[in-house]
Amino acid sequence: MSHYLSDEETYLVKTVREFIDREVKPSVQEVEHANEYPEKWIEQMKQIGIYGLAVPEEYGGMPVSMPCYAQVTEELARGWMSLAGAMGGHTVVAKLLSLFGTEEQKRAWLPKLATGEVRATMALTEPGGGSDLQAMTTTARHDGDELVINGAKTWITNARRAGLIALLCKTDPAATPRHKGISIVLVEHGPGLTVSRDLPKLGYKGVESCELSFDGYRAPATAILGGEPGRGFAQMMKGLETGRIQVACRALGVAAAALEDSL
Repeated sequence: MSHYLSDEETYLVKTVREFIDREVKPSVQEVEHANEYPEKWIEQMKQIGIYGLAVPEEYGGMPVSMPCYAQVTEELARGWMSLAGAMGGHTVVAKLLSLFGTEEQKRAWLPKLATGEVRATMALTEPGGGSDLQAMTTTARHDGDELVINGAKTWITNARRAGLIALLCKTDPAATPRHKGISIVLVEHGPGLTVSRDLPKLGYKGVESCELSFDGYRAPATAILGGEPGRGFAQMMKGLETGRIQVACRALGVAAAALEDSL
């Protein structure tokens, strides 16, 4: 697939592959079994520019084509799927901001996302709700120029360490059809938001998957992505187009690693 890439993109994929072979593969088994957060490897990923792959150049990013992004993801997962997980949701949030954010939101967040100074995740799944996003119960109700958020999310990857959470919630629970009342709110850690626990997993170790609880959490009304409520469902579906490609490429990377180890 490399003939789809520019020279710069080909060099990036080569750099990631060498990073995986040199830094990750020699000790990844020990890190996985210890369920150790890969801080050193995350810092190296920042230096390579991996956290800016979906951020426009004018905000400090290094945007690449989807074939390049797919190959970068595959190489990361070939070393350790958790490394691909550490940048997957981040990339979706960067894409959401780039496509739908107000100019103020873009200026506030994209430069920090590009460098990895702030890492982002998205919060969709709810306890008992599974993947039926329209059935969510988390609400963000207007109170003057603020939103008051109540509800819970679960299986949120990187939630404890993410500085920005793209929270899918209902700003109009009575809306018909239901998706018309759904918005994305850009949330930071603060009073009223609790990361209650890291969920135990058989694999996919190193990066945390958490439960989140919102109890009277307050955010400015300007934190709604794009500034206009009711557009969150369509926005998130667009962002998940990138997310689904990323998950598929993780599988390719894991399969490639299995093949390499079998030879």
